Amino acid sequence: MQRCRRFLLAAFAAWSLNAQAGALEDGIAAFERHDFNTAVRLIKPLAEQGNVEAEYFMGTFYMYGHGVAMDPPQADMWFKRAFGHWETQARAGNPAAMVEVALMLTTGLGIQRDDKAAVEWLRKASDLGHPDAWAELGELYIEGAGVPRDLKQGKALLEKAAAAGSPRADEMLAALERRVEPTHF
Repeated sequence: MQRCRRFLLAAFAAWSLNAQAGALEDGIAAFERHDFNTAVRLIKPLAEQGNVEAEYFMGTFYMYGHGVAMDPPQADMWFKRAFGHWETQARAGNPAAMVEVALMLTTGLGIQRDDKAAVEWLRKASDLGHPDAWAELGELYIEGAGVPRDLKQGKALLEKAAAAGSPRADEMLAALERRVEPTHF
């Protein structure tokens, strides 16, 4: 009887996670179609349950008034919640969460902007081999944000990230090529 109960609980948990993932994906798709009312309807319950990506989206909705009335304090609250969850995951060693924490630190969404702290998180994630960390760190070198400006180092990190399959790095390299003459490297 106990085994059956554990199996049913595990099966329900797996189903629940899949349902949440499906609702989040559907909400993101609605957001990308600019169907913001549907996006909010699908994503808000997940955010209220502590889904970090959904929390971040709710911050975005309130910041720009997408599907809800524009409300900067409400946006700030959702961004702070997302940051707190990602920071907990980052401190536990999750490199993807380290990148998210760094991105929030570089934008100042829900928290004080701190490029130097962002660089520290990106270096930790880079040491764990996360391609998006290399890409974001490369961009900071190119901008000189939190580190001395170094186009050569920045481009090298972007190329490393692109070679590892980071679509973001590909976008950044293309933008860099449009901004700067290749002979500067």
